[in-house]
Amino acid sequence: MAQRTYLHMLERMKRDFIACKIKSNDLEGSLRNKRGVRDIEEDTQRKTKEEKLQSKNIFDGLMKNIEKE
Repeated sequence: MAQRTYLHMLERMKRDFIACKIKSNDLEGSLRNKRGVRDIEEDTQRKTKEEKLQSKNIFDGLMKNIEKE
């Protein structure tokens, strides 16, 4: 009886382990995808910020030129 209980528990633990591994792989794939999206968004935000700063610098330079004239 004890051996049967032990084998049943062992089989259940194996099934649970496999289920956890599958879920872990799914979550890791999801995390990879979300990191990719985050990286793309960060690049977009960085480029936008750089463009705004460049535009501001150009505008400030033009205003200085106008003041000199």
